[in-house]
Amino acid sequence: MQHKRYKTILNTLASTADIEHSFIVSRDGLLIAPESCQGLNPHAFAAMAATLLGAAEAAVDELSGGVPAHVAVHTKNFTILAMGAGPRALLAVVTTAEQTDSVIDAMRTAAKELGTA
Repeated sequence: MQHKRYKTILNTLASTADIEHSFIVSRDGLLIAPESCQGLNPHAFAAMAATLLGAAEAAVDELSGGVPAHVAVHTKNFTILAMGAGPRALLAVVTTAEQTDSVIDAMRTAAKELGTA
């Protein structure tokens, strides 16, 4: 039942924002649910996204700055975004959108829903 809920959240996210790939990942890097992950290894991506967000959280904690809202990696062709989704999960997406504000807003909504799961 939970898997169906995760898929619904990812489908809603994909329909409301310009997202190429999306993933729900455990904080320790295990893939919980992927959506549209053709051309990449979703398990490896999940582990790397958790490492990326975890490193950002550790760096911000070292500066006594609270919790990062999200982490972004921008390249010429795409942007990877990751954000926490409750104490046990995170949400990671790949987007080709040049402006990521709407993607981040959609991710916040999905992350809130995941945080209550």
